[in-house]
Amino acid sequence: MYFPSWLSQLYRGLSRPIRRTTQPIWGSLYRSLLQSSQRRIPEFSSFVVRTNTCGELRSSHLGQEVTLCGWIQYRRQNTFLVLRDFDGLVQVIIPQDESAASVKKILCEAPVESVVQVSGTVISRPAGQENPKMPTGEIEIKVKTAELLNACKKLPFEIKNFVKKTEALRLQYRYLDLRSFQMQYNLRLRSQMVMKMREYLCNLHGFVDIETPTLFKRTPGGAKEFLVPSREPGKFYSLPQSPQQFKQLLMVGGLDRYFQVARCYRDEGSRPDRQPEFTQIDIEMSFVDQTGIQSLIEGLLQYSWPNDKDPVVVPFPTMTFAEVLATYGTDKPDTRFGMKIIDISDVFRNTEIGFLQDALSKPHGTVKAICIPEGAKYLKRKDIESIRNFAADHFNQEILPVFLNANRNWNSPVANFIMESQRLELIRLMETQEEDVVLLTAGEHNKAKKFQSSASKLNVIPRLPFPYNSKMKKAIYFQILL
Repeated sequence: MYFPSWLSQLYRGLSRPIRRTTQPIWGSLYRSLLQSSQRRIPEFSSFVVRTNTCGELRSSHLGQEVTLCGWIQYRRQNTFLVLRDFDGLVQVIIPQDESAASVKKILCEAPVESVVQVSGTVISRPAGQENPKMPTGEIEIKVKTAELLNACKKLPFEIKNFVKKTEALRLQYRYLDLRSFQMQYNLRLRSQMVMKMREYLCNLHGFVDIETPTLFKRTPGGAKEFLVPSREPGKFYSLPQSPQQFKQLLMVGGLDRYFQVARCYRDEGSRPDRQPEFTQIDIEMSFVDQTGIQSLIEGLLQYSWPNDKDPVVVPFPTMTFAEVLATYGTDKPDTRFGMKIIDISDVFRNTEIGFLQDALSKPHGTVKAICIPEGAKYLKRKDIESIRNFAADHFNQEILPVFLNANRNWNSPVANFIMESQRLELIRLMETQEEDVVLLTAGEHNKAKKFQSSASKLNVIPRLPFPYNSKMKKAIYFQILL
């Protein structure tokens, strides 16, 4: 019986008497695993009857005899058909001579989306008939034999990218939707990323991949748990929300660094943005500090990030808790939208605006503002009034909108009370442009937290148009007050 070299080495090492060695068997095994995990080009056609995938063939394959298996994507004039698999598309020539009548009959009568197997020769397309939009657009297959593997019945929708399907229809016929290139790409991308994560953690940093039980005793947490009845009446298993207790047991047991691709189950039916089950990467380490964890996660994401996406730049930007609350008003900011909270207290130290004077006279009083780019185009008077009324009714706090129109004149209820020097300084601090809107407020810091937790009740959000709806949402939800 054949054993891999590293397995034979492990067996020999474990069968030796226990003694001190300068070359531990585990270190040698670790190096063998590293060597065996070097990246190779995957063999998509190993162990199967096909010789190549549909998206693999190029001009370098001219003259080769190939066997392909796939779905019929198109058929034109009973002369050409396009064959599809997960890897791409390739054009097949349907033979027209009498000697290949049986092959023509199979390929012409098979419904679209039928599964066929064809064998033939890779040839060049005639000059001027190349298709630069297809990776295989320079070649085609001259078919010699064909076999219908599975005929297709009428489908509820076509498997083509340009055919729009409702989400309900896609979910109802999920097995058909999985044939689309986008779904194929998503599933294979996930597989590749998980594999790279395992490589990074196990092969490069010595983590152990451990699987923990799915059926466990109840451990109350933040969400309800799903129960699974056992054979004993009145007794149930619980699906774990996350493997928290197992993590602790493994750490105590001496597994100082381990991970698992964990399936988690949470019954949060009252929260529509949560899934009942999901997968997460659970990583546990002993003897580590905050800097070590940050570096590990940065390296993990950089190593596993898809090659066709923009590269991950490390180190990640960081902010302290105090900085992020002061700048964005929330500990979960979306920095893509900008619109930072700016402290403009110094601008209005000598202001004549009553509620700003009252706020600044208090020990922890401050004046802050955010700038909504081109908000004057999208925010109507009723929207501004909704924001002001909400703040006044719920928090007894005033919001002042400041508009800057095209001719650089101020249009605001408090425009007459803002001095010229204050206007110029406000423009400089807020970096305002034409059509921008500045929302200005004042008060004590502790009032802001209450407002931020309840600001999602503002009914003005659905009325804001795209794309500023998302920007306004972030601004109004988290950044209006302090």
